[in-house]
Amino acid sequence: MTNTHDFLWRSDGGFIRIPVWGHIPLIKPLKRIIAHPTFFRLKGVKQLSFAHYVFPGATHTRFEHSIGVYHLMKMILQRVLSNPLTASLQTQAFQFDEYSQRTLLVSSLLHDIGHYPHAHILEKIPLSGSAVFDEHEHLVMERLNDIDKTKVSLADIIRDDWQVEPQDVVDLISRKEHRHAKLISGTLDPDKMDYLMRDAHHCSIPYGTIDIERLVESLVPDAELGRFAITEKGIAPLESLMFAKYMMMRNVYWHHTVRTFSLMLQHVIQDALQESILNANQLRALFYHNADERVLYDLQNRLTGKPSASKALIEAILDRIPYKRVFEINFNDHRLLNDEIQKKIHHLANHPDEKRRIELEIHSKISQKTSKRLMGHEIIIDLPTKKHIFDYDDFCRLRVYQTHKQGNHSFVPFNDCGESAFQSEFIHRFEMTTKKIRVVARQDLLHVLKESQEMIIGLIIS
Repeated sequence: MTNTHDFLWRSDGGFIRIPVWGHIPLIKPLKRIIAHPTFFRLKGVKQLSFAHYVFPGATHTRFEHSIGVYHLMKMILQRVLSNPLTASLQTQAFQFDEYSQRTLLVSSLLHDIGHYPHAHILEKIPLSGSAVFDEHEHLVMERLNDIDKTKVSLADIIRDDWQVEPQDVVDLISRKEHRHAKLISGTLDPDKMDYLMRDAHHCSIPYGTIDIERLVESLVPDAELGRFAITEKGIAPLESLMFAKYMMMRNVYWHHTVRTFSLMLQHVIQDALQESILNANQLRALFYHNADERVLYDLQNRLTGKPSASKALIEAILDRIPYKRVFEINFNDHRLLNDEIQKKIHHLANHPDEKRRIELEIHSKISQKTSKRLMGHEIIIDLPTKKHIFDYDDFCRLRVYQTHKQGNHSFVPFNDCGESAFQSEFIHRFEMTTKKIRVVARQDLLHVLKESQEMIIGLIIS
């Protein structure tokens, strides 16, 4: 790596072609990371978990997504370096010197290096009293220290070829207080720009169109807040990004069949833990070092021959036989418009043992009503967490660099710029219509469960 900014423009490592962004030039230090087995393993980790069960084209992986995020970060940094306005708005505390640029490029490329199969379904979820699986950001250092057959680690490549300290990369990816953290994970991060476009492309749906070039051109440093702001020209492309995320949440990420398979997998793991068939360490080993195509079969093999009620569930997942919706209720339903009720729902979402007791009570009542012998896994409640779909706090801090009639400039909160309907309260209304309570079950139980809907709702919210 030379001591000039030419690494942002040169292509001495050839090119790679990926969907959405096309022909991407490589440099030799980048090529060494991409070729490393630890990075190459991301080819075995699907970007959208079970979405390909509904959208057959959605088999893209964290590998090409990571390269896409790198490409967008490079576009942003080229803009920062070449635009006089962005240079004038930098300060000593918030600047993009050469070391910062190299650190941002490496971090954008490796932001998902800690990912494992179905991570977004499993991480942060307290499957048995406490979270079993680590957040993928917390596995970054472990992955950077993995070595290949030549005894070289990604940490070695980062230090020797990129002239960046690996710990700075770890800090930027995993620590929210880093001065550039919002450039990796925030309202305007290249991660979001890439996955919305990429996911829509592979699902072949028209909801992920974003004017990326216009958005990148509008980015300016907001040194006071340590993040990017946008000029007024960026308001429309930012709106398209926000609306794309809303539409993708509704139609892909929270598609009822995709969510049902996710629920079924969570239920399998929770049962395996509670029945002491597998412990937390065994589950982590099973998922952390595996690929999507194998991990569910390996999990099935672990359950084979064991008296586990969840064995039928894992077989249904592998056979692509999802449970069916019994009913669903939006959070703006009159029965849920109560702070105490919503507080309880969020509590149950984060305390699976308590939610499990309600599920077992429903099983007991339905068994009595139908005289069917239920094992306890045939009915599953899906409850939304309190987590925002959008990074609400970060969005509220976003500012617009406005030009006034007198010719002077100022940073104005996006909420107060008067140019967009996408206010913070609008986001809340989005979430109220997107978040749902959902009950799913084995198909043969649908009729009796629909007849028992009020009883089930009463058990959940009482």
